[in-house]
Amino acid sequence: MHLRPTLLAGRPRRGILALAGPAAVLGAVSLTACVGGVEPSGDTSVPLGEDATLTVVSQFGDNAALQPVLQEISGLWEQGHPEVNVDIQFLSAEDQQKTLPTSLSSGSGPDVFDYDAAEGALGVLAANGLVRPLDEYAGEYGWLDRLPESMIERITYDGAFYAVPRSSEAVGLFYNADILTDHGIAEPDDYASFIAAADALRDADITPVAFGNKDQWPSSHLVGAAIHALVPVDEINAFESLDAEGHWSATQVREAFEITYGWVESGYLTPNFNGVSFDDAFKSFMNGEAGMFIEGTGVTPDLIANTPAGEIRFISFPMIDEKLEQQAQGGVGGSWAISSSSPVADIAADWIDFVHFSEEAERIWLEAGVLPTTDYSTDGVELAPLLRESVEVVQDALDGGGLGQWTGYTSSPLVTDAWNGGGQRFLAGEIDADAFTASLDEALDEARNSTS
Repeated sequence: MHLRPTLLAGRPRRGILALAGPAAVLGAVSLTACVGGVEPSGDTSVPLGEDATLTVVSQFGDNAALQPVLQEISGLWEQGHPEVNVDIQFLSAEDQQKTLPTSLSSGSGPDVFDYDAAEGALGVLAANGLVRPLDEYAGEYGWLDRLPESMIERITYDGAFYAVPRSSEAVGLFYNADILTDHGIAEPDDYASFIAAADALRDADITPVAFGNKDQWPSSHLVGAAIHALVPVDEINAFESLDAEGHWSATQVREAFEITYGWVESGYLTPNFNGVSFDDAFKSFMNGEAGMFIEGTGVTPDLIANTPAGEIRFISFPMIDEKLEQQAQGGVGGSWAISSSSPVADIAADWIDFVHFSEEAERIWLEAGVLPTTDYSTDGVELAPLLRESVEVVQDALDGGGLGQWTGYTSSPLVTDAWNGGGQRFLAGEIDADAFTASLDEALDEARNSTS
């Protein structure tokens, strides 16, 4: 098995909202609302087997290494369907966010597109009638039998199934095994040992946790790790959804914020982190300048390609509340959807079925570092140890308390805007946990009221 290397410090999964910015999202939403969306094409699809062109827009404009992977898998499908010309366009998530809602609204969008599965992203397109419900195809191909219930829930809006989740991702704890061994530090496999490791690394003049928050979104992964280690997933879902009644100011949630700020006060994070980019923090970890790194499985291929085998290990972020089963921040990394105006929806559905659910495709994706969302067994696939550990971290969460949400980037662009506006200030000590969570609640209430 040859693992395809990715670009150095490739973008981890953090949602389109983080890249385009809430203002852009709200502008797109306003536009689609004014246009009013387009009506689903119903049963007017060109049937499978007839000459057609299938247009696909992928988010892999941000990840050049995965572009040939998708092209390879699509090419295998085309071998069985030579009558179909598949035209794949790769856009960055930012460019996709700027252009896709408009093109879908006008009826000129792609047949298939890869979009963030959050309520504040794909859910908005669905609410505006721009995405085709896939319940009929899911029944025909048996998709719902292959997907975990938690994955199905993420792309079900108003009772309809709208997309096929493309990859599983989870935030956990990467650590440099060589550094910890050299300093006699035990594996940080529970919260007490995580704190002990951070203390020992700091005292040895090694940055305990590589962290850069210049880009704003990394604070959501850092704080989110603490939230998911302390607050049950069902309570997290309650304040990360517009259809629930939870709030960020709940006692346990605020406690998680305070614990995270305690890491700052204890000197565990990269100095001057608000002026350090994610890429630079990530490189510092890969270069052995930090002992640990709290991040998602999206960076696993970069670590495999750019660090010696066995040097870096990956484990679930340890639960702060040990009474809870293992859970993790994360979820779906993109999802395949079909435009409501596509004239080739039947062909699009068959393409999605092969590209995501066929055993050959699942193997190729996994070898490229894309973790499955299905019941696909990885037992017979030769994987790099770090990739195997990534699969295990996701599975441990699914088997335990569950995969939660992408903290602050799930429910609404308004909440994301509030997060971006307050995350740096909170970690810098300019506002406390009460003020930060209050600002998030204000944005959440505004978003809920606007959708009532």
